[in-house]
Amino acid sequence: MAKLTKMVSAIGSLKDLNSARAEFDDPAKTIPAEAAFPPDDIRPAASKARTLLLRVKNNESLAEAVPQSRTNSQGDTFAVLHVPGTGDFAAVLVFNPSTLIESGQTFGAIADEGGWPVIVAMAEEFLGIRIDHIAELESEALSKVIDELGGLQVYSRTAFSVTGTEFVEGTNNLDGTATQVFTAADPVDDAGQTRTRNQRAVLRALIQALKSGGLVKDPNKGAAVLGHFAAGIRHNAELTTLELGKIGNNLRSLQSDDIAVVTVPSNSSREDDGNVKVDFDPEAVPALKQALAGTELQDFFRYLVSLGY
Repeated sequence: MAKLTKMVSAIGSLKDLNSARAEFDDPAKTIPAEAAFPPDDIRPAASKARTLLLRVKNNESLAEAVPQSRTNSQGDTFAVLHVPGTGDFAAVLVFNPSTLIESGQTFGAIADEGGWPVIVAMAEEFLGIRIDHIAELESEALSKVIDELGGLQVYSRTAFSVTGTEFVEGTNNLDGTATQVFTAADPVDDAGQTRTRNQRAVLRALIQALKSGGLVKDPNKGAAVLGHFAAGIRHNAELTTLELGKIGNNLRSLQSDDIAVVTVPSNSSREDDGNVKVDFDPEAVPALKQALAGTELQDFFRYLVSLGY
């Protein structure tokens, strides 16, 4: 009877997994190439690397709950996952949407105006690497993934309170709802620098939770996680569950020290009118771009981690 029960459970989890795969790969979930990427003649050359640009969009109810975090897309998470062709390292880079790009406009404001082709073009311009895939995930879907994984242990540099949720300086045990607030709130008046570090901390914890969550050994849990992702995601057509599995296998094979999660280096300064502005670090970003194009990727990213980026 025990063997029969186990077999029935396995069949059920396989059906759930196939259903989640079908939803993720549904053509209705895909973003056409012309609406996803800039013209090919202005893009970096293709390589053996795998690079994914993720945008986590905060929902309207959260925007109302944390209004100070929301000027256009300033409260969204923009992150690039890059696995070089060697597959022996992975880097995740989180952009501060408040960073000034040109004519006084921020990364987030330009993203809202231009959509995915412009977002990809900005990331490729500043990082010098080709973006292979894009994914737009609703924060509610990510919240369900986090709850399925049992929550996240996330480090905060400062204590703060938002919408009745308390965060301590140090390690916080966050469920999905608390994580949404943690990544959207502006606990410090620094034009989103602290918020971006919070987003980085969440992505770092999320990757480790996905790696150590036993999703391969527990098909039910794996199917549930993929189902939550599938329910709230839009992506380019080439980002199939097969390709997603290859990226996941890359990350799963790496040790924690071989996955660096950093913010794209930027500096903040307070203007005479009291407003804080953020610019890309004029020395660190070119060095970052050079490292991504060269052979010293691991050393440079470990250096960025040691500096607190």
